[in-house]
Amino acid sequence: MAESEDTQVLEGFICPICKSDLGTAVSLLSHFQDEHSEEQDLIKTFKDLLDKAKKKILKQESVPDSTSSLKRGQSSVVEYFYEPQELGTTVSHKTFFCSVREERLQKLAVPTNQLIIRLEKLLDKMPSDPVKRKAHEQAIVPWIDGDAVPRCPNCAGSFHLTRRQHHCRTCGGIMCNDCSHFMTLNTARRIIDKPMEDEKSQVNVDQLRLCIHCISLLEVREEKRVAKNFKPIISQFYERLASYREQADHLYTQYMKMSSSLNAGESVYNLQEAQIVKVKLLKLAENIDTLSSKIAVLGKDTENPPQGQAFRLQTMIRSAFATYLRNKLLTLPLLPTEEQFERAQNKRREEITARIQEEKLRHAKLNHVVSSSKSGPSQQKVTNDPAVSLGQGWVPESKKVNEADDPLIEQMNIIRSYIKEAKMAHRYDEVKSLEENLHELKKEFWKKHEDQEYVANSKSGESSEAASISSNDAHADAASLDN
Repeated sequence: MAESEDTQVLEGFICPICKSDLGTAVSLLSHFQDEHSEEQDLIKTFKDLLDKAKKKILKQESVPDSTSSLKRGQSSVVEYFYEPQELGTTVSHKTFFCSVREERLQKLAVPTNQLIIRLEKLLDKMPSDPVKRKAHEQAIVPWIDGDAVPRCPNCAGSFHLTRRQHHCRTCGGIMCNDCSHFMTLNTARRIIDKPMEDEKSQVNVDQLRLCIHCISLLEVREEKRVAKNFKPIISQFYERLASYREQADHLYTQYMKMSSSLNAGESVYNLQEAQIVKVKLLKLAENIDTLSSKIAVLGKDTENPPQGQAFRLQTMIRSAFATYLRNKLLTLPLLPTEEQFERAQNKRREEITARIQEEKLRHAKLNHVVSSSKSGPSQQKVTNDPAVSLGQGWVPESKKVNEADDPLIEQMNIIRSYIKEAKMAHRYDEVKSLEENLHELKKEFWKKHEDQEYVANSKSGESSEAASISSNDAHADAASLDN
């Protein structure tokens, strides 16, 4: 009995020192402060206990008011919550998930495919006469005997004079009129991807009677087909933007070549054609700016404007194409005017003529050094040559014949005609490749004539004037090819 009294549990608002029951928390707190104020540590501890008890009673979370207690428990709390955790045993459920998913898809795919086949047969050569149409439907899908089904499988209503039996056209099941669902012929043709027929060739019936199970499977298939072929408006706009940018990149490369060539005074491209290309580029830039602006404000006037990733995507598309326009299409180099183009051509001709004169002087000096090093008999041999006259120099027999006999000149003339035809057809890619071939032939032409001059000067020791005339002819041919 004494042991039971010693282990008695006191309940209520008990003072921890005098064990008296104060009844309420406020009375207990005032009693403790008045009667037991000398125990400061106990008072502090008791306040914490009372705060925790009060918040627990009021169903609030316990948040200590004392900063010292928070500092004391901070290290242990952080260590507890941020203690590193090791990865335990893992099991992959992918195989099980795939098997369950495959089984589920098969349960839906097999009956759906059967319905599609039956629907295609029903729509194929459907008679317009009701009696023949009913026989056509029963020949494709056997109907269940009505005597074996006294009640509707869906609503459990009994069939009678006012509640007649009806058959599903795709599975042959029985249902009442209230449980029947109807599908239009146009919807059925869309589901089986069959082209629409003319109104004159359509039969009198406009709908097919289906049960709830068949129409549910067909509607799911139609929703998937529509979702697969559906493109959001932002996707359609972006595809058009990508097409505009591809065209602009092609025209930009072509325009840069034209501008560089025309400003240099070359006659490879036509000034009017370059202006047409520039107008096309500016039109594409306008289309890109308009379409990207539409994407940036797409959906802002609706009830649910784009937010988060969708809004960020639209903003980034607009920013990307604005940067593209600023760096490329809005900084096109200017084309020369007619007067500037003529001045550039004249300047180019003068540069070519000056280069030819420099080559003449260089070859004349070289031939003079070679001829001065020759002996007297060799000079006498040169003066006795009937093809050389002092003061006049050596004259070739026929320059036109040599040009006609030179295969390099013939090839260059052919390529030049090809370039002219390609320019007229606006096939500038072929013009570029033909220009490269013509440049290679010109280099070979120059190399061949320099080799011939060097061999002729080293063997025969012709006079400097004769060599200069020959060099002039060669450079004149090259200058005509450059033009």
